[in-house]
Amino acid sequence: MAKFKFESVKFEQIMKDYATIREVTIPDAVSLNARLLCVELARRTQPFGDKQEAGTIRVKNDIGKIIKQPVQLLAMANKVENKKIGKRLKSLIMNQRYDVVETIFRNLGFLNKWTGLEFLDSKSAIKTHHQDARVKPTGRTKTRGSKLFISSGSELNTYITEIQKRVGISKGGWADCASQLKKVNKGGLLTGFPTWVKKAMKSGSGKVQDMTSDIKNPRVYLTNNVPWASNVIPESEQAGAIAVVVVKMRNQMNMILKKRQKTLVET
Repeated sequence: MAKFKFESVKFEQIMKDYATIREVTIPDAVSLNARLLCVELARRTQPFGDKQEAGTIRVKNDIGKIIKQPVQLLAMANKVENKKIGKRLKSLIMNQRYDVVETIFRNLGFLNKWTGLEFLDSKSAIKTHHQDARVKPTGRTKTRGSKLFISSGSELNTYITEIQKRVGISKGGWADCASQLKKVNKGGLLTGFPTWVKKAMKSGSGKVQDMTSDIKNPRVYLTNNVPWASNVIPESEQAGAIAVVVVKMRNQMNMILKKRQKTLVET
């Protein structure tokens, strides 16, 4: 869960100027820019950016750090200097004689980075070892597993596909927040969110506490209820999101003022 407060206190003057130039109330200005903040927070939530492919590739690479396919054992066998032993290893790998393969690789010093070699023959076993290898603060996996875990292509691909389907859910939490904000202008509340993020959005994954009616301190609380959300958006990215929104506000004000000045000159 990730909770974010968007309020006018920290940049009260720029918010007042923004509201004046946009000809809206300060509460409406807070709502407008809370929506922009949702879009920016989504961009800065892993997988970073707007492209779905980046997330699905990252998932595959992360799992691949821990669970290897048999073809990678064949690549190791190709590095064996003794051609006779290398040929035997390839035959053993193709016949899934991993007990013997482990012994030979260990004797050759090829397993010094691991405590052993283990073949995983079910999706549940793959899931267990992958989840054990994940680092809680980031959600990413360790560089390698405790053992050299091997799984057949079909079982591994099924698991990878299952995890890839989750890509975008954490971003969707911010989209769900945006969908609950007060609609101030003609644009849609989900404008700026990629289609695949909107599809991944689940009802209840975001929560909004609209306190813009507070005259002294109009504000909005945005909460991403996705359980792992706080692990996939670092604090530095949260601060960066605010900075980007402030710049966008200033750019909007400059653009409006330039248009008004041009209109005055023409008239």
